Amino acid sequence: MFPLEKMMTMRPRLLIVLALFSLSPALVRAQVETGPLVGPQNPKSVSSQPEAAKPPLPSPAPLPSPAPLKPAEPDTNANIDFDNIAKIPYAALIKIAQSDASQPKDAEVYTLHISSKIEGVPPGRIELFLDRPKAPEVLKVDANGYFMVPHNEDLLAENPDLVSNQPKGSLNLEVKLSLPKPELPKITDGRVKYQELFQPIVMLNEAMRKVDPNFGRPEQQQFAIEIATGPEGWVKVQREFGARTLAPDKAGSVWLIFEQLHFDENPEIQIMPLDAEMSVRPVTAAQAADIRAR
Repeated sequence: MFPLEKMMTMRPRLLIVLALFSLSPALVRAQVETGPLVGPQNPKSVSSQPEAAKPPLPSPAPLPSPAPLKPAEPDTNANIDFDNIAKIPYAALIKIAQSDASQPKDAEVYTLHISSKIEGVPPGRIELFLDRPKAPEVLKVDANGYFMVPHNEDLLAENPDLVSNQPKGSLNLEVKLSLPKPELPKITDGRVKYQELFQPIVMLNEAMRKVDPNFGRPEQQQFAIEIATGPEGWVKVQREFGARTLAPDKAGSVWLIFEQLHFDENPEIQIMPLDAEMSVRPVTAAQAADIRAR
């Protein structure tokens, strides 16, 4: 899942429907004639005899009261800041779509999934269009958040922005990625070097950055290593100028996040108990910050 801020401001960001402009309903009123239509008189047909008194015309029936106007639909775009909406170039969007292992590289149409990180914003309120020179091309988002992107040479040559009615950084774009299987090293004596332990994370980050160049950075989503030590276990990082022992959290796990400084220094890591299980887990930027704070 990729933050659509990048995916729609730069490259990895995203999306909208053509409701950027809405027309207000207008009330149309018509005048109604209630008397008989009278054509021009023929002078030869005018009688010289006094005209008999004509009975008065009946009073017109009262007009029905107009039905009450339906309240206007709220303008969902009234508060849009058009300088801060999510968007992404078409070429970058296609690059993301082609990273989906389940879809061929030469597909004429790609299917992607989009969602909002803002609570209470369902997929139906996310609108997307390709801002083409002649006319915007709407990409409809269904009730489950899926939308289809056409893939052809004309669009690649134009490279229009995919634009959204949502704020920059508020959208997530999802595809199925073909990632290398992370194979953590087998530890038999409770000791392992930092580079050996984190080499699978380096490989995963490289694969993810083909789609999102910012993936794995401290302020972005990234991968972490969970070591299930149990409540009595611990992990020690033995650096050149001192050691730091990490205690497990309430669930009995110690979490390690990738640090370039540590990777370059390559300290030894001690794990207790010796048979502690390890797993690679995706974590949010907030979770990564919490791991570092410990």
